[in-house]
Amino acid sequence: MSERGIKYLDERVAACRPEPEETLSEPLDLFGNLEPGPFPVSVLPTCIGEFAHDQGELMGVDPGVIGMAALTVVAGCTDDRIYLQPKRHDDTWVESARLWFAPVGPPSAKKSPALKKAMAPARDVDHIWREESNEKQRQYERELKRIKREKSDEVEPTPPIHKRLIFGDTTVEKMAAVMAKCEPRGMLVFRDELTGWLSSMDAYKNGSGKDRADWLETYNGDPNCIDRLSRDSSSVKNWSACIMGGIQPAVIHQYAGNTNHDGMLQRFMILYARGARQGQDRSPDMAAIRAYEKLVHQVADTRAGEVVTLSDGAHDAREGLWDRIHAFTQAHPNPYLTSALGKWEGLFSRLLLTFHVTECAARQEHPSSLMVPKDTAERVSTLIWGTLLPHAIRFYQELDETEDRSRKVAALILARGWQQFTVKRDLDRHLSQSRRWKPWELDEAMQRLESFGWLIPKPERLNERGRPSAYNVNPKVHVRFAAIAEQERRDRQIVADMMKGIGQ
Repeated sequence: MSERGIKYLDERVAACRPEPEETLSEPLDLFGNLEPGPFPVSVLPTCIGEFAHDQGELMGVDPGVIGMAALTVVAGCTDDRIYLQPKRHDDTWVESARLWFAPVGPPSAKKSPALKKAMAPARDVDHIWREESNEKQRQYERELKRIKREKSDEVEPTPPIHKRLIFGDTTVEKMAAVMAKCEPRGMLVFRDELTGWLSSMDAYKNGSGKDRADWLETYNGDPNCIDRLSRDSSSVKNWSACIMGGIQPAVIHQYAGNTNHDGMLQRFMILYARGARQGQDRSPDMAAIRAYEKLVHQVADTRAGEVVTLSDGAHDAREGLWDRIHAFTQAHPNPYLTSALGKWEGLFSRLLLTFHVTECAARQEHPSSLMVPKDTAERVSTLIWGTLLPHAIRFYQELDETEDRSRKVAALILARGWQQFTVKRDLDRHLSQSRRWKPWELDEAMQRLESFGWLIPKPERLNERGRPSAYNVNPKVHVRFAAIAEQERRDRQIVADMMKGIGQ
C-alpha cells in the first residue's frame, strides 16, 4: 500500500483515541479518498500469482481479480472437512476454506472474462464428478430394477453418494435437493454478475420466502433442513457454499437500501477492479496455466485429515493483525464497515487455510501434515491489511450516508471560515440540503465530525435531544485544509455568479 494509504489508516485508528485536555486533536482528512494501490500479486501463493500475472497481462485486466478469483476457486475445491484451528489453545473453534468474493466495477472492467479464466479448471472437475455420479446412479438404478424384476430376496443397494462442485443459476430448493445426495464437502456458486443472484432472492415467494436467510447461512456451513410447500424436505449435512461473481457499483446502494444492510454484502471480500487496458499479444505462459490446472484438480482430490494448526510464528502474525483490526474497528464510526470487519478474524483463518492448502499441494503434502508457517501467515496479513482493507473502506464509505453528510458540513465550515456556529440556525441558512435531514441524521453528522477532531461541543448549549446545538471549530482545521477551503470558496462563488446570471 502507498505511503499515503498507510498514513490514512493510521489516522483512522488514532482518530478516536483520547487526547490530553490541554491539546487539540489533529483533525482527520474527510476529503482524501483512500485509493487502493495495484494488487500485490507477489503475496499470493506462487502458482496462483504466476497464473494471475500472466492472464492479467494477456487479457488486459486487473490481475487482482484473477488472483482473488483463483483463491476462491481453490477454497471451493477444498473439502470443508479440512479444518484449521486459528487459536493456540481453543480447539473448539475451527474454520473451513469458505470464501465469498465480489469484484466491483463496470462491465468495461472485464470482470466476467477474468472470473471465467479462474473458473475453467473447476468446471473440468465438476464435469468429471458429474459423469462419475451419473454412472454410479445408472448402475444403482440397473441393480434396483434387476432385483425387482427377478423378485430377488437380495437387500436393495444403498443409493450412491454423489459429488458436485459448481452451481450457477439455481434456487435454494434445487441446490438443497442436490446437496442432500452429495458428499458434505461444500459447493461453489458462480454467477457472472451477482446482481441477478441478489435480486432473485424470494422473487417468486410473494414476500413469504426465506431465500436470503438460507443463502446467508451457507457462509457458516452448518447442517440445514430446507422445507418448502412445493417440495419434500431436503436435509443437508453441510449447507455450505463459496460464492463468487462480479457486481456493478450502481447496484450497491439500491440493494443495501432495500435490505437494510442484512449482512450479505459484509460476507464478501470486495475488490475494486482497476480499469481494463489493451491486452498483450504474446504466447501465454503454458507452464503457469498447467500448474494452476493441476493445483485445482489436486486440491479437489485431497481428502480430510487431522486439523491444521499454526506454528508459533504464524500465531504471532495472526495476533498482530487481529490487534490492528480490533483497534481499527473500535476507532472507525462507519457501522457497515465495522460490521464487515467483525467477520475478519474468520476471514483471515479461511484465507490462511486456502493459502496453506495451495502451498501444500505444490509440495505434494497433505495440509494437516505441516503446521502453517510464519511466512504464509504474514502474506495473508499483508493481503488483508494492505489490500482488502483499503478496498473495504472505499466500498463502505460509499454506503455511509452519515459520512457523506459530515463531508458536506465540513466543506461548509471551510468555505465560511467558521470558528464557531450554531447547528440549526447556521446550517439552515447556508446548507439548504440540511433542512431535509432528519434530526437524528443531523446529530449523527455532528457526532462524526466531533469524533474526527473537527468540532468541540459547547456543553452549555444542548438541543431537546441532549445533543450539542452549538460548536467551536478546531482551529487546526483551517490550517490543515486551507487549500481545500480556498477551492470550496471559489466553487461556491462560481455557482453563485451563475445563479445570478440566470434570466438576465
